[in-house]
This record gives sequence, C-alpha cells and structure tokens, in this order.
Amino acid sequence: MRYNSIHPRPIVCYWPSVVLALWPWLLGGFPIAGQQQATAGTTQVALFTGFLAGANAGMDILNEELAAAGIPNYSGLVFDWDQKQEAFNWINMATDDRSTLVLIGHSFGGNSTLQLANNFLQPAGIDVDLTIQIDSVENFDRGWNDSLPANVDVGMNYYQFSTGGIFEPQGETFVQGATNFNAEVLFNDSSITHTSLDNDPRLHARIELDILDNLNYVSGDFDWDNDVDGADFLAWQQDPSSGLLTEWQSGYGTLASSVARVATVPEPNTALLGMATIWFLVRRHR
Repeated sequence: MRYNSIHPRPIVCYWPSVVLALWPWLLGGFPIAGQQQATAGTTQVALFTGFLAGANAGMDILNEELAAAGIPNYSGLVFDWDQKQEAFNWINMATDDRSTLVLIGHSFGGNSTLQLANNFLQPAGIDVDLTIQIDSVENFDRGWNDSLPANVDVGMNYYQFSTGGIFEPQGETFVQGATNFNAEVLFNDSSITHTSLDNDPRLHARIELDILDNLNYVSGDFDWDNDVDGADFLAWQQDPSSGLLTEWQSGYGTLASSVARVATVPEPNTALLGMATIWFLVRRHR
C-alpha cells in the first residue's frame, strides 16, 4: 500500500544536496559579486592543404579526427595553402580565448605554417606553441620552409624520400630548430609517398599525441578552463584519472597567464570555514 505522509521530511535528508550545491562556491567554482568567469582555454589548430588540395582530403580528415580525439576545447579550421591572411584573421580573433595555438600543413601548406608564424603572427606579437610540417615543399610565396621562426616554441617536421615525379616532390628533410622525422623509418614503411603521407592514419595518431604533449596546461586544472578552483575538484571526483589530487591542492587559485581574466578567488581559509559550518549544521540536525 502506498500512502503520503503529511509530515515534512527531516531536514537532515536535504543536507547532502545542500552540501553538494554549495561545495563549488566554497572552493571558488562559482562566481561571487564582482567576479568574472574565465573563458575556457581553446586549443586552436589551423591546418593548411597542399597545392592540389582537391585531390587529397588529408587535412580535412585530420581535422575531423582531432575534433573527435578528446583534445580539450578543440577548435580547428582548414585553409588552402595560400590563405594565410584568412588564417591570421581567424587566429587573431581568438587571442583572448586561446590557451594553445597549433599550425599544421602538408606540402605547400607545410611552408605556409612557417610563413604564417613569421610574416603574420610574429609582428602581431602572437606566439605559436607547435608547428607540424608534413613533407613541406617551398610554395610560390617562398621563404621560411627550413627554419623555425623565433616565435614558435616547438616544431615537428615529418618527411619521406621521394621516388620522383611531378606529383611526388621531395619534402624538406631538415628544418632548423624543429625535430625532424623520416616517416618511412618512423613507421617502418618504404611505400609512403608525398601524396599519401598527409592521409596516413599512423601519422594522424602521432600528430594527436604531439598536440597533447604541447598543450599549455595549468597543474590541477582538471576541467580545462585555465584556472584551478572548486570546479576542478568536482571534475576530479567524477574522473580521478584526470590527474592527482595533490596537483589541485598545490595549484588552487592559479590562473593561466595566457587567458585574460579579472577575478577574485576566495581564500582557502574562507572555504574551510564554510565547510566546517556546514559540517556543524549537519551534525546538529542528526
């Protein structure tokens, strides 16, 4: 038999919900008066196609795979090799929201990554966290194919040895300042060609790791919003594999310098006082 009681539920039944609701605020996860929330740090990736982009969709496929790979706050866009101005405009608009900037290009587009970094981004004061050149060939704009610009932190250059032919040019085998990989040796596969390398699943998986290894990461920022607060503790509770709790404890109150933010983070002592108050009330109503 089912019946309804006219008596209200004991207040102790509500306390777990109250504690969970207030916990993020007590640890700085929710905004208070005068506090502005941080914008999630975007991993921005510009990809450049080669000269005959229509004949090979490697960069489009790579962009789709990276978007589905779990890279934090991924934002990627594919450009033709000669659309450096358009790429610069897109990158420049996202400066305040970005935590990591990556440039990737195949063939002519590999050259475009360094041209964009040196000729467009460096004069604007924008640094590049990672460039990835895939069998990079000097394009018609010429220059900056074999030397990493000063505003690039890390460079990766993947190449193959060409068997010849107008559509199988030899990519740059050595980019000064970058780490250079012979893809045929890396994957133990001598059948790799200029026109197949950018669409190679093994290389795509490698590129994903390259990006993950070069993210600008604040220790303890488990929800990837460029600060360490109560929301990160909740993220860690939901997925302890996201990191170590000691990272959150030591990084609490940290803001990433790459994201502009005006904020007030509650003092840890205030948070502890609030938690103690709730604990006392829970005990009192038992």
